Amino acid sequence: MTGDAWLDGSPSPSPLLRGLARNPAAPVDVLLRLLDSWPEQVCDGLLHRRELPPPVRDAMLHHPSPRIRRALAAHPQVDPLARTTLLADPEWRVRMRAFGRPGQEPLPDDVLVRLLTELDGPPSDIPFSREELIGELFAATRYDQRLFRLAAAHPRPGVRRFAAGSSYWLDERSRQALLEDEVPDVRAAAVASLARQQQVMEPADLPDQHSHAFWYVLQRPLSRALVDHVLASGDTDALRVMGENPGVPPDVVETLLRHPDPSVRQGVTCRVDLTDDQLVRLATDPAVEVRTAVSTHPGLTEQQRAGIDIDVTTVPGDGHFGSVDVRCRWVPYPNDAAPDITDALRWARSANPLLRRRAARHAGLPADIVTVLADDSDLGVRVLLAQHHPAAPPALLLRCYLEYHCCGRDRLSELPQFPTEGLARFADNPDPAIRRLVALDPHADPDLVDRLSTDADATVREAMASSPRLPAPRVTALLDDPELAEAAAANPALTVDHIQQILDRSAPG
Repeated sequence: MTGDAWLDGSPSPSPLLRGLARNPAAPVDVLLRLLDSWPEQVCDGLLHRRELPPPVRDAMLHHPSPRIRRALAAHPQVDPLARTTLLADPEWRVRMRAFGRPGQEPLPDDVLVRLLTELDGPPSDIPFSREELIGELFAATRYDQRLFRLAAAHPRPGVRRFAAGSSYWLDERSRQALLEDEVPDVRAAAVASLARQQQVMEPADLPDQHSHAFWYVLQRPLSRALVDHVLASGDTDALRVMGENPGVPPDVVETLLRHPDPSVRQGVTCRVDLTDDQLVRLATDPAVEVRTAVSTHPGLTEQQRAGIDIDVTTVPGDGHFGSVDVRCRWVPYPNDAAPDITDALRWARSANPLLRRRAARHAGLPADIVTVLADDSDLGVRVLLAQHHPAAPPALLLRCYLEYHCCGRDRLSELPQFPTEGLARFADNPDPAIRRLVALDPHADPDLVDRLSTDADATVREAMASSPRLPAPRVTALLDDPELAEAAAANPALTVDHIQQILDRSAPG
């Protein structure tokens, strides 16, 4: 490190310390020293480490800094036992962070029951009501049905009353138990919630303008007067949403099916009560988005499905596959509920790529199905299989990374089975995301990595600064670069001497 580091516009200690905290080769004693001496500066770096050694996790668990404990609570590797300890933390922000995040191992039932008990009578240091706290817990668990079942059977009436007010999320058994609860307030909440759910909406209930409340009303039971009101309005967006409502009468469904606007006809395609004649008409609709939407309908045979001319880019949530110019509108998280295995096995061999995409999201598909789907003609099928199946072939991961340009692309290169050999061949690829792969190649030419460390794209420069193939003198020089210092400090090839220099020069005095 040069003698002028951190004096003339060079990086302050914080970026360097953050980089060391996420350096995969940093020894445990270095990580513990960082925790002991610079906890506020390194908490974000520790949060973004792929691996937390057990001694470091233990030190974070009992660290005096709430920010460090919050970082542990949010880390994917935090185990349920440590989260249970954090749920009793003296700092309320730590406790709430320990509620859970996507990718973490779920808490056991007894811990959730105990947590619900505590939230029923929250301590005074938490600036939220019981309802808000329990609502935060349900949101953190992504409205896990298991949590609703535990809440509905909870020994505390306050918790059961909260569950009773959410009848939409309850299974039939839990809903019935709350309707027969021994506590009058719980029964009343369950009855009121069910009544709200079953209440027939009238024209006066529909807001004047499009809003969340507007769309919510159209998904509720509708009176004939409200149905006729929406029909007369000519509001195609409202008609499309109303067409999905299972309570709409058959004559109205037929009217919507004949509507001149394709989006209205598309809204009808998901209905399970469509007749064979209606399905045939929708399958031959002049608008490709309508044909595509109905092509997954369970009332169609595979032979009928195979004969429908579709365009998968017209389906919301699926259209982002295959085009660099299409923004991701919605992408399932890796741990979203997968289809039933019986359905997945059937869909995996469907002529319809949208059904094969659904199948590809099941992590339990057998090896022979994985082999077939890995070579599927549809990019969406291949990408979803790569993102969700733990045995996705390495060649598939690389192929998807090269061909796919939207949400979740970078996650592919972070998977343990992502292939790294030979990635240096992409050094001159016009896509910066592909040029970044050179940093993963264990045999990349150091001179090539050095050249890319001055690439026009900042993300490529950062990736090369963290590459262990970057020549040692260049790594040392980048420690003084305000832009790349943190990435260089995260380089696993950084020598023990340089790590020690960073620590010594960061020390007070």
